[in-house]
Amino acid sequence: MLGHKDGSINLFISVVLVILMFILVSLPGFAGTSTETSPPIYATLTPIIYLDHLSGNQSDPKNPSSAYVMNSSSSQTPTTLITYTFPLTDTVSPSPTYTSTPTFTPTPVLPPTETPTPYPTQFSYLPYLYREHFIPTYTPTPTPPPPETVLYCANLSQPVYIPDNDSTGISDEISITDGRQLVNLSLYLNISHSWVGDLVVTLTNQHTGEMITVLDRPGIPSNPTSCSNDNIIAVLDDAAAQPAEDQCAVYPKAISGIYLPDETLSSFTAKSVTGTWELNVSDRYPSDAGWLNEWCLETFLSDTMPVPAPTPTPVTLPSSAYVDGMSGQNQQLPLDCESRSAVDWAKHFGLNIDEFDFLYNLPASDDPESGFVGDPNGTWGNIPPDDYGVHAPPIADLLRDYGLTGRSYRSLQWDDLRAEIASGNPVIVWIIGGSTFNLVNGIPYFYTAASTGNTTIVAPYEHTVILVGYSPTEVTILNGSHLVNLPLDQFLDSWSVLQFMAVLARP
Repeated sequence: MLGHKDGSINLFISVVLVILMFILVSLPGFAGTSTETSPPIYATLTPIIYLDHLSGNQSDPKNPSSAYVMNSSSSQTPTTLITYTFPLTDTVSPSPTYTSTPTFTPTPVLPPTETPTPYPTQFSYLPYLYREHFIPTYTPTPTPPPPETVLYCANLSQPVYIPDNDSTGISDEISITDGRQLVNLSLYLNISHSWVGDLVVTLTNQHTGEMITVLDRPGIPSNPTSCSNDNIIAVLDDAAAQPAEDQCAVYPKAISGIYLPDETLSSFTAKSVTGTWELNVSDRYPSDAGWLNEWCLETFLSDTMPVPAPTPTPVTLPSSAYVDGMSGQNQQLPLDCESRSAVDWAKHFGLNIDEFDFLYNLPASDDPESGFVGDPNGTWGNIPPDDYGVHAPPIADLLRDYGLTGRSYRSLQWDDLRAEIASGNPVIVWIIGGSTFNLVNGIPYFYTAASTGNTTIVAPYEHTVILVGYSPTEVTILNGSHLVNLPLDQFLDSWSVLQFMAVLARP
């Protein structure tokens, strides 16, 4: 009995020892594995989020779907990585070092790198809120407005007497306060005098002290006694074709039209127009006297000087040229010469237009730059707003409406007309016509239309003809049904009055 009991005790002790040995083997340090154990996959944990105070991120920068958590016994060291993708269904074999369940983070696929479109080399930056961002914007170069034409005229309540044989003469002033720069300048003179060759006229900008002589005893030295004819109504302009000093007409005035001054007016340009401008007129020879009736400064003003136009390539023109096949008819109404010239010009280019059809398609206006002024059945020789006619812009506009290529031009040079004739194209020109179909000098007047406020030069006996040929000394014009040869100087005098205006077949 006792032996059996002892044997049972020994067996019990042996079992206990085996269990103890198994427990000891299972304790940390007896196996070659990590001391960390993975919690059961079904364990419920309340993670404490560990903030990365350097980056400010809560997520693992390589695995945005996971976050560090801390044991409740530590406030610094993250010990367990919990992934927030639920439910957890995949079983991953423990690694040789850690027994925690790793989360696989695939390498993101980035879009292909695009080569950015380069910005222009010149651009500006707008103000920005964030230092790491800017907004590039294009800054287009502004186009300056064209120069504005402003007419300043003397306030003469009555003509001012010019004393005879007195070099001091008389002076009158125009004050201008506009601060813009002077791009171009023309001088308008209206002087009654019985021997214009006695006169010397100067213009001074008192603000700068600069003075030029615009007339210096016209006719001298070619005529020792100077020009003996009467009166001056003219515009002096650097763009004119002939010098005023050479003019001495019998009718309608000794000097009437647009001519070159004795010294250039361009010496005043590219400077401020501000200041007091003084005109002085003196009589330098005895026996004749006169009066200053009116004078004006036609200014072209701009905030900045325009970029100079490139010098055109010189073109060699023939000394003579002629457009063959031109013919025309006499105008059917007293004042529809522009319509008659237009339809004869169009016929040369293969288009037949009725004279009345063209006339009645012109707009009506009190401004000849915008439409026909007055009654085409009216009396010839007036100026607007009385019965007058129409200038080049409306004629060119209507010709284009009919399908022709035509443009109106002003301030053309004689070579512009020669080049057109040499190319085989006739030219509609605005001149001053005489009663026998000859051309004469004309009297220019500044006129401001009430409807548009536009100021332009008009002249009595305004007329149109078609230039069809030229030689070194003559021109050939088609005046209604008549082909007429005229001296070149006479044509240039007459064409100058309305500022060298024409319609050309240029595009």
